[in-house]
Parts: sequence; C-alpha cells; structure tokens
Amino acid sequence: MALEFRCADVGVACGKVSRAESEEELVAAVAAHAKAKHGVELNDTLIDYARTKVRSSGQATSE
Repeated sequence: MALEFRCADVGVACGKVSRAESEEELVAAVAAHAKAKHGVELNDTLIDYARTKVRSSGQATSE
C-alpha cells in the first residue's frame, strides 16, 4: 500500500499530497517539494517530525 504525506498535516497552508511506495521515497519527495515550493531545507528534526505524519494512502487523519 502506498504511503502519503500532506503539507497541511504539519501546519503548512499547502494542498500538496505526496505519495510513494516506501518511506525513503516519500521522504525524498517531501524534501524536494519543501525546498522547491516552500524554500525549506529539511533537517533531521523536520524529517523526524514529518515521518510522524506519514500514513497509508487514503487513510483519514485522526485530528
């Protein structure tokens, strides 16, 4: 099952939903998007936080 990350889940006003088959691919896609669209270079702390918001594709958020 694919994994997904939503910028909005970390408080960013952005509708981007990144999807990938593995966590490593997803982190790479999110890091590239964060840099290109938000001007943010993800450090280890931000990557660790983003990983807490990764979910199975199509899974509803509990917040």
